[in-house]
Amino acid sequence: MSSDRLPPPTPVVIITAVLLTGYLGVIVWGWASPTTDPQHGMAEGFLMMVTIFVLGLAGLLWLGVARGSRKLVWTVFGICVLPSLSLVARGVYLLVRWIR
Repeated sequence: MSSDRLPPPTPVVIITAVLLTGYLGVIVWGWASPTTDPQHGMAEGFLMMVTIFVLGLAGLLWLGVARGSRKLVWTVFGICVLPSLSLVARGVYLLVRWIR
């Protein structure tokens, strides 16, 4: 590793890995839920697409850490943190509306 290439920040890598693990946990819960819905096939197709996307992000995170690519790690972090920030922003919005 040369002195001009700094490794990705460890807290960013850990936060991204925890978020990806949580997303994958929700996906596994969706796969495991029993249903008799006639549209179950469409739901399985969507879950497969989301599973491949999340596993692809996990692979990109691993590649970014293994090669020391800060830009790749930050990009994966940005993609993973957006849904979490949306929930926080919605909570703040609802809290402000409730206070008024």
